[in-house]
Amino acid sequence: MTLPPLAAPAEAAHSGIRAMGLLAANIAGAIRLDVGQPDFPTPAAVAEAGELAIREGDTGYTPTAGRPQLLEAIRDKVRRVNGYTVDPAGVTVAGGGVGAIAAAFAAILEPGDEVLLPDPGWPNYSMMLPWTHARGVRYPCAAAAGFLPDPEQVAKRVTPRTRLLVVNSPNNPTGVVYPRALLAALGDLAERHGLWLLSDECYDEILFEGEVQSPAAWLGTDRVVSVYTFSKTYAMTGWRLGYATGSARLIDTMVKVLESNSSCTSTIAQRAAEAALAGPQAVISEMVGAYRRRRDLAVGILREAELCLAVPQGAFYIMADVSPWGPDSRAFAETLLRERQVTVVPGTAFGEGAPATVRVSLASADRDLEVGLRRLAGLVGGVA
Repeated sequence: MTLPPLAAPAEAAHSGIRAMGLLAANIAGAIRLDVGQPDFPTPAAVAEAGELAIREGDTGYTPTAGRPQLLEAIRDKVRRVNGYTVDPAGVTVAGGGVGAIAAAFAAILEPGDEVLLPDPGWPNYSMMLPWTHARGVRYPCAAAAGFLPDPEQVAKRVTPRTRLLVVNSPNNPTGVVYPRALLAALGDLAERHGLWLLSDECYDEILFEGEVQSPAAWLGTDRVVSVYTFSKTYAMTGWRLGYATGSARLIDTMVKVLESNSSCTSTIAQRAAEAALAGPQAVISEMVGAYRRRRDLAVGILREAELCLAVPQGAFYIMADVSPWGPDSRAFAETLLRERQVTVVPGTAFGEGAPATVRVSLASADRDLEVGLRRLAGLVGGVA
């Protein structure tokens, strides 16, 4: 019997991040430096707000874009933190930051369109291309340039089919934060070529130095869609709630996409998110302080081993050079897990721009980070 064919996503690869996590699940006692999941609990007041929603029976549908109370709180947040004002109809929530990005891709892209993507960059961008029937065009963010893109190199990749430019700062996987001048140059490029700009700011408040820089603050929201998440800022990864801001026209189209695949996000998670935004924000600075301490620890160990490529300024990742071991970072990551019981993500999971590197998560406990990095350095240096 001949089975019916599947669509293009059937031929796509799984996320390299998830693939390493699945391998680690079979290794007892593995030190997990692969996953971008805060090792902090969701703040108590936030969890209690979710529990209260359940006790009160507030578990029904909400408008697809989100509870009006939450949308108002988000508008207040982007004005306070990100420095711009968004229209009431210019906000929607979604199933995590990834859900908001996917809805934006679906709202913007037509078959055959081209999307400019950072390299190295978060793999889910590329994973969305098969079902949008769009084509990804990578722009380099080389280690030699501090993992920052060159606007001239980005511009050279623009064609008549280019529709969307994706920018991610603070960056996953490198931890680099783009200077305002660079973001402005990329915004000007998008405006000059008539492109949409998707600003992935899911780590916007996880900064070790400097201030939050949101392109919408000086470019407006006519052609900019900005994406955020509660997952990282408030240690709410499993609550699955993110949000996007943009023009009313774009957000309405995104809401139509979300209506078709989820109807709405969890009411319980939305109630918890309202508490997160309304409550004391000191929890953010406390977590960021821990990530900064771990950043400094990681930089010290990697510099000592001569494996440090760049000092992260935000998010909670650092890239390590494993080229002395060999050029195949996937083979290195699997060997590190098998022989030293430490999980990292190979640079090849993020594109072609950092093949002999691995990404290390700083969202793990200090002791795990120190032991894991010393084992990594030992494997690179051939130390038993």
